Amino acid sequence: MAKKTIIVNTAKIVPLDKPSKLVELNAKEFSLDLKVQRSLNEARADAMADNFQPHALGIITASKRTDGHIYCLDGGHRISAARKADYQGLIATRLFENLTLQEEAALFLSLNSSRAVQAIDRFKVRITQGEPVAVGINKVLKTYGLHVDWANNQTLGVISAIGALESVYAGLGIREKGEYPDLVDKVIRTLHRAYGEKADRATYSRIMIEGLGIFIATFGSRIDYDRLVYILQGTVPRQIMVQTRQMRDARIKGGQLGNNAAAVLHRLYNARHRPKLPDFAAVEPRNDSYHLDKQDPLYVDPNQYVIEDALEEAQEKVDA
Repeated sequence: MAKKTIIVNTAKIVPLDKPSKLVELNAKEFSLDLKVQRSLNEARADAMADNFQPHALGIITASKRTDGHIYCLDGGHRISAARKADYQGLIATRLFENLTLQEEAALFLSLNSSRAVQAIDRFKVRITQGEPVAVGINKVLKTYGLHVDWANNQTLGVISAIGALESVYAGLGIREKGEYPDLVDKVIRTLHRAYGEKADRATYSRIMIEGLGIFIATFGSRIDYDRLVYILQGTVPRQIMVQTRQMRDARIKGGQLGNNAAAVLHRLYNARHRPKLPDFAAVEPRNDSYHLDKQDPLYVDPNQYVIEDALEEAQEKVDA
């Protein structure tokens, strides 16, 4: 099966040519905005507060907005630890003024480009920045009432598999590397049709997203989507995930979870049904297998994503 290409970070950092000044502020003067900052890890902040060392605070980077509030862009955990430790001293701060949200987001990404910022936090900031890949994926998710965030087993409407979404958006190494919001749309729409309100964390897991993405990108218009949805409805995602890991452990498809998940879906699709899809190898070269068919009920014009309301219009056409 073709090798996959995964976008790790496509955010383009634009140099920020805005003046700043060095000031000293109290921890209570700072606010946090998750559109331009990572989520707070309370356990980490508690640990820092338990062993609080004022001399190790360094310099905080912040933005003073037109409403007068000061938002921390780099150093949120240090500020939280100072508050928890009831530190009343002043903290050295590099303060910018009147930045746009996009400039704040770009500054956060620039300051944290070599640090362990979680993919989910970085993705949300990239949306604020207006980075095309993050914005394109987010538009698709919003169509189905979904969004990117941290999730637990009780969380609904949340996707945490950022790497899988970006891999699908880039074509999974099956399509020529590029931008494919239509492929993301087909994957998410199929899962949404199949599981709807019953969708849970497993539904939008990396295994399900990558596996279905590879399956759809490979067979394209050969797929009967009504039949695919019917098959998925009869098989809970966790069953597919278990079978995928069993295949991976047996190294049947080279040990790659996405490829193994696609193979599981292929087997389920072909079981007791005709006509059957050919083997994956039979549709090589892979890049010729996905030609967009405008008669396909799931066809989505990739260019529509540059229009604000285009996704809603496409959904209405499909529902009509």
